[in-house]
Amino acid sequence: MARPQTFTVEVGQSVIIPCDVDNPTGRNKLIIKKQPAGGGSEKLLSVGSEKVTPDPRIDIKGSRLTISHTRPRDAGTFLCHFDLEPPVQLRHTLDVQFAPTVQALVPPEQHVPKGNSVTLECKAHGNPEPIIRWSHQEGPLPSGYHTSQGPRLTLEKVDRRAEGTYLCTADNGIGEPASAAMAITVEYPPEVVAEKKIVTTGEGDEVDLVCIVHGRPPPDVVWTRDGRPLPDTLMDTQLHQPRTHTAHDAHMTQNHVAHRHTLSIKPVTEKDFGAYVCIAENTHGRKNAVIQMTGLPKPPEITSSPNGGESTSYTLTLQTESYYPLTEFIIKYRKTHTGAWHKNHTMVMAGSWEKVSKIVESEVTRQGSSYSLKYRLENLEVATDYMAVVRVRNKYGWSAESERFSFFTKRAMAVLQSTSASGCEETAAALLPLLLLPLIAAVM
Repeated sequence: MARPQTFTVEVGQSVIIPCDVDNPTGRNKLIIKKQPAGGGSEKLLSVGSEKVTPDPRIDIKGSRLTISHTRPRDAGTFLCHFDLEPPVQLRHTLDVQFAPTVQALVPPEQHVPKGNSVTLECKAHGNPEPIIRWSHQEGPLPSGYHTSQGPRLTLEKVDRRAEGTYLCTADNGIGEPASAAMAITVEYPPEVVAEKKIVTTGEGDEVDLVCIVHGRPPPDVVWTRDGRPLPDTLMDTQLHQPRTHTAHDAHMTQNHVAHRHTLSIKPVTEKDFGAYVCIAENTHGRKNAVIQMTGLPKPPEITSSPNGGESTSYTLTLQTESYYPLTEFIIKYRKTHTGAWHKNHTMVMAGSWEKVSKIVESEVTRQGSSYSLKYRLENLEVATDYMAVVRVRNKYGWSAESERFSFFTKRAMAVLQSTSASGCEETAAALLPLLLLPLIAAVM
């Protein structure tokens, strides 16, 4: 009396399989059998009102079979059968849905050389068929996307940004999603950057020379000064393990926290000045960075406005740093090529360098190790472009030159001349641009 049906339940629920007949008390007994969903031999569950299967979750009442707390293995085809000639048979299908499980098909951690490719793979099981998505715990995937779909994830030409933990997450809408984690460690040669390439200091001061070091495996780091190794400075380079080590010379200590390697010198003596090199080495290569520790002044920075306020002079202002008092400065300046033409049709070309060298007196003001200097250049030409560079000196020597600085003197006002015919011609030539200005402005 029942019709074929498909029953869909979630795992743990109960289901009733109906085998209703119109003459349940007749001579022929109702037989209920099951064909497993994954294939295999039939299983006899009941004959008439007698249950044959030992499974306690299955109950027979009349011509109906009840399954409690369904499991995935309960899925399959249920046959309501009368052993007649020909047989009388009804087929029901049971689909048991369950939350996904996921399994990684690659090692939980892989070490990959920089520039190589690597494929991550996982397998999911669930009903309905789960969807697999990949994510990177440390941020977006190397592709720039936040997720990628499919059982495999290929990372091309990896660098250290590809490091981290990748999650393969399977979801089919039943229960909670399932995830498997796989870690990628990218091995690469050392990368070294000096926090400051030039450190200006002086006797009695305390300084830190800092190198930022990356690499996999973690590089060993040593320091040299002027090409000679500093004694006993090889460090334990386990990442994230703070270490402090005292070199053979007791006023030098090396500290290492994560990627930051510091050589501390206190107090500084004159013999400590020189070129320090932090050298990082691992199985993939060797790299270094140079830090110059010096008592020389820093190269000056010219701070005055390029637009000079005077016609034949210019006041140059600059700043610099020096641990020791400044003793002297040099200003070099010259006219620059402007591309203009004289009345005799000759182009204005760059002039030769003029030099002002002066012992420091009242031109300099000091605040700590910072110095400000002001100097007035005289006898300049009217309405002319100039270029200047500056160097300063302390007891250890001269600084490097400042960057080239361009400035110009003020344009002179036109003066009317009327004492001669030639003077009138010159006056008219001078007034013509002034008379044309309002007309040009009106057109624009």
